[in-house]
This record gives sequence, structure tokens and C-alpha cells, in this order.
Amino acid sequence: MSAVDGSPPPKPLLRQVGRACWIAWGVALDAAYAAARQVAALRARRGRRIAEGPAGTPTVRTTSEPPRGGRPPAVALIPGIYEPAAFLDPLRRWLEERGHQVAVVEELGWNLRTIPDSAALVAGRLRELGLSDVLVVAHSKGGLIGKELLVTEPGLVRGMISVSTPYSGHPFSRVAPTPALRAFGASDPVMLALAAERAVNASIVSIGAEVDPIVVGGTRLEGARNICLPLVGHFRILSNPVFLTVLDRLLDKAADSGNSLPETGTAGYE
Repeated sequence: MSAVDGSPPPKPLLRQVGRACWIAWGVALDAAYAAARQVAALRARRGRRIAEGPAGTPTVRTTSEPPRGGRPPAVALIPGIYEPAAFLDPLRRWLEERGHQVAVVEELGWNLRTIPDSAALVAGRLRELGLSDVLVVAHSKGGLIGKELLVTEPGLVRGMISVSTPYSGHPFSRVAPTPALRAFGASDPVMLALAAERAVNASIVSIGAEVDPIVVGGTRLEGARNICLPLVGHFRILSNPVFLTVLDRLLDKAADSGNSLPETGTAGYE
């Protein structure tokens, strides 16, 4: 029925319009958040270079606050593509406040290397720091790097919480303007090899937003614990209180279970 005659529009139409507005507003906020974090990250990198010099890049940070409850696991924080390490500074500080030792591999730069090369770089840094049984917390491409570490370095990495990770690749990657973006194709040899490694999926918690404007294929990983949050965005999810509440609970469980995530075969979304 049309609303031209003065009658109210059907409720399903109102819901569709409301959802469209919710998505559009969420996408706009997501883009604004990403832009603000990139500016802040560039400023942070410039400030560190001035204060410490090129050879003084910090790679691990801890907090002086005593840990809550059991001993929190050491965390390797891995950003996504085109995200310098400082992009995740708010999440790093949040982890430090909880008592975690946080390894930040700034040598990843803009994270444009191949997944195997990036994983090898992270593994080398963890060995230099004397860390093992590390829990990875990763954003976007960082989750693919983290899975590669679970496959190749089981003694270094015990489990992973990934956020907004395109485990199934991206359907439009073949027309992407850079080789680093084209590498997300589902038929890419590295992506195919990583998808075939299913044994480690039970050690992964994959968290995604209900609507992700970047990872259009979703973040579901078969055999992993998949959590879908009622949010819009690819980047802004990292600072959302709903996400931080879920992350807090998962980290507490990891501390209670010997610094590893409880393995689960849950195939669907929670």
C-alpha cells in the first residue's frame, strides 16, 4: 500500500529505511574513525622517531599496574593492511591497563608484505623478546598473519582473537590497484594454502560486525568460534564498548585456562 493517500507506510518499509540509515551512518562513522586513527598513528610515529631515533623503536610494552586475577597472557598485537602499529595504540593501551605484556612489531610498517613474510617477521621479533605461548590479537589482515603463525609456530603462539578478518578473501580483490590488496583473492595460492589449514581453526575466535563495509564476505571461519556483534564497521569496532566487553571476557578465560583460548568447534555465530 502506498503512503500517498495519507496512510502510514507499512512497518516493514519503515524498518528497511531505518536499517539503511543505520548502515549509512555506521559506514560514515567508520570511515571517520579510520581517518582519525591514521592521522594519530602518523603523529605517534613521528614523535617516536624524534624522541628515540631510528634504532630506538619500541617493540614491547608493559604496564606497572598489577594484573587482575591470574597471570594475563602475553599478547602480540598485529594490525591490518595499511595500518601502522600505532593505528592500534588505543587497543594496546587498553591491553596494558589489564596487565598484559604487549608485543608491537613496528617493523611491519604499513603491513604490505606477504602473509608468510609478515608471520616470519613477527615470529622473529617474539623470539628476540623471549616470548612464547603468546595470544595474538589481530585486526583484519593481521588475523591471516596470526593464523599463519598458528600453523608454522605453534610453540610461539597459543591462540588468536581476530577482528574483521577476511578469512574467505575479498571478491573484488582481482581489480584492486595494488599487489598487496590483490593478494586477498580467494584463489590466491597463499590464501588457498591458509584456508586448507583447518586444524588450527579451533584455537581462533573470529569477531566481526553485523555489517562490515570492507570485508563484504563476512568473517566466519569454519571450526572457529565465531562471534557476530550488532555493529556496523570494519575499524570502529575496535573501540566499541560491546567489542571490548567481549574481548575482556575472552582474555579472562584465556588467563583462567593457562593462557590459551578454550578450543571449540562452534560453526555458527553467537
